[in-house]
Amino acid sequence: MELVVVEKEHDSLRIEVPRAEETLLVPLVEALQAEEHVVEARYYFGHPFLDRPTLYVKTKGEKPQQLLKRVLKDLADQYGDVLQDFDKKAEKIKA
Repeated sequence: MELVVVEKEHDSLRIEVPRAEETLLVPLVEALQAEEHVVEARYYFGHPFLDRPTLYVKTKGEKPQQLLKRVLKDLADQYGDVLQDFDKKAEKIKA
């Protein structure tokens, strides 16, 4: 997946995610908002032909890029566990 860092400051990060959909950004923003050090986390889609989906994260007490990496890893682990569980159950169903 392509990511473009548009703005990076000591307490905020704005990233364009050109091929992102809400199925990716909603769980990510929800996980970010649940973090203690996150002041603000949101995404913006804008005009479908003129703008790229953008993720914005503002933190307090932790660098936004470190926090984003941790949350992304946690989500990857969580969804990886769901995939493994599905594979185990799907094997039992095979005829």
